[in-house]
Amino acid sequence: RRSSTEGHISKWLRDIPEESTGIDDAVDDVNSVVFRTYGFVRSQVCDQIELFAESFFKLPMMRRLEEDMALIELSEEDVANSKVRRERLDGEMRRAQEHAVEIDACISRIQGFLLLCASKPSWGAK
Repeated sequence: RRSSTEGHISKWLRDIPEESTGIDDAVDDVNSVVFRTYGFVRSQVCDQIELFAESFFKLPMMRRLEEDMALIELSEEDVANSKVRRERLDGEMRRAQEHAVEIDACISRIQGFLLLCASKPSWGAK
């Protein structure tokens, strides 16, 4: 990537007019090259800073956090509360599953009724 960046910058520098009649264009071109070069440098620095932060701060911090979290133990009260909550949620889940079965049965009955109605076009007509 560095060689391609250098190639781009070299091309931009070669494209800057050197004759005195094109001084206004040369100033604009130089400003453009400066801004583009700044963009490349900023991009490279940001990539390096991200890599540096990841390597030296984030990964060691995550490892330490993982170790610290492995040492966490819940109090007996928290364990009891979690058990009660889990049992309550299990009951709610069973009831929801039972309701889903009932709803599926109702849908099947309604679909059957719709098929029956569709097969008898004169049903209900006088």
